[in-house]
Amino acid sequence: MRIIDAEEQVLADLKEEGRVVSERSYPGFTVIAVRHPTLGKLVLVRGADGRGAMVETEE
Repeated sequence: MRIIDAEEQVLADLKEEGRVVSERSYPGFTVIAVRHPTLGKLVLVRGADGRGAMVETEE
């Protein structure tokens, strides 16, 4: 498992390229589970400012 810092555009691109499995918003951040065609299962965490992190998970 890896956690990678990601800018707003990278998070948006990954979300668009993959299939959103689940998305939940909280006051300070949003968590998005995505199945990406080449990267596999990803968890995107987007902060209120748009920046956040991408978490690559194992199958």
